[in-house]
Amino acid sequence: MKKAMEIIVQAKFIWGLFFTAAVVVYTIVNMFLGNTSIEVIAIWQLLLLTIIIVLIQYLIFGEFILVNLSIKKKILIHLPLCYITILKFVNLYGWINISNYTTLGIFSGIYIIFYLGILNSLHMYYKITGEQLNSKLAIYKQNKNDTK
Repeated sequence: MKKAMEIIVQAKFIWGLFFTAAVVVYTIVNMFLGNTSIEVIAIWQLLLLTIIIVLIQYLIFGEFILVNLSIKKKILIHLPLCYITILKFVNLYGWINISNYTTLGIFSGIYIIFYLGILNSLHMYYKITGEQLNSKLAIYKQNKNDTK
């Protein structure tokens, strides 16, 4: 039961991050296109899209499937799966015209830049927090040795 609650809390947190990021990106793009508001249907579309992206995230990076794969292989699976999913949704919703190669190229470039930026941010976050935890552990071990 405890494990199920942890998974639910983590999924809710990750979905919240993804949904917030999707709304922010959608809003910024709409501002550049001259729109001043977001339609309610677009919020529901973003909701469905982010739920599917979170499911893909959990299937690949979760603790249930593909546990033995390295992080690089998981990323090589995750990147195209998310790309195809998002591409199908933006085409289905009519946000871009994928038959136009220029638009498709711009979308692909922006997607890759965002994806690499997110990977880099997560890498830096885990590196910094890992280093902080390692330094705290070293101080703890030093204090433990000094008390003996």
